[in-house]
Amino acid sequence: MAIHAGKLNERVTLRAPSVDRDQCGEATLDFDDIATVWAQVDGLASREILQAMQANVVASHRIRIRFRDDVTPHCRIVWRGRMMEVSSLVERMDRTMLEMLVREVQ
Repeated sequence: MAIHAGKLNERVTLRAPSVDRDQCGEATLDFDDIATVWAQVDGLASREILQAMQANVVASHRIRIRFRDDVTPHCRIVWRGRMMEVSSLVERMDRTMLEMLVREVQ
């Protein structure tokens, strides 16, 4: 089964963590853009949120993108100016799609 391109109707920016050092040598965590891709973004229904909570996952949205091997659970997603943190990352459809459960962070 393939991903239907028509369902990938949102643009999201994938951001990977990076550690920078300041002048004093102190490490600071930052996130660098790695790609802007087409995605399907869905809000989770109450029932789906409860199911995710049973697996100790806090999530508010499901994001699906074409498979990429540079996306990790430590990445962040920017969608419509909102920063999302990946709570769960699953490869689907014989590694042609990534499904992420995410939650909004400040």
